[in-house]
Amino acid sequence: METQTPEKRRRLSADELEDEEEEEQQIQELEREVREMGRRILDARRTIPDRLLQTLSSRLLAGRPILPPQTLTDIVRGEMPAPSHESHEKSLPTGADQRMNEKLLVLRAKAESNISAIPLILKRINDCILRIEELENCDVNVHSVFNRPGLS
Repeated sequence: METQTPEKRRRLSADELEDEEEEEQQIQELEREVREMGRRILDARRTIPDRLLQTLSSRLLAGRPILPPQTLTDIVRGEMPAPSHESHEKSLPTGADQRMNEKLLVLRAKAESNISAIPLILKRINDCILRIEELENCDVNVHSVFNRPGLS
């Protein structure tokens, strides 16, 4: 068995201090990364509904028949455009086009309300999952009358 001199002990303690400092730096770096990741997640949760709405709107607009810009703005406001002399048939939407535009507006409004409700729904789902997990962790004997046949 080898005896350690005070000099060897000092070197060992200096090495241990360096190891502890490295570990502390690694811990601080990991904590910084966790904070950054949390910020990114919150940012994504705030922006995803808006991006989803924009994507859905652009897809709906891509599939919509092309109408003159004035007609679209008048339909959005609920007004009918005044008939013009040069393109009477083109400026007035037909009954089917008007119904289609109204349906698209209703669909867009429903999509906006559904997208804005997503964070609340996710919170409720997570709460329900937590409650179910708590119930699964309970050690309770359930009477055999309440068990379904074939499950146990």
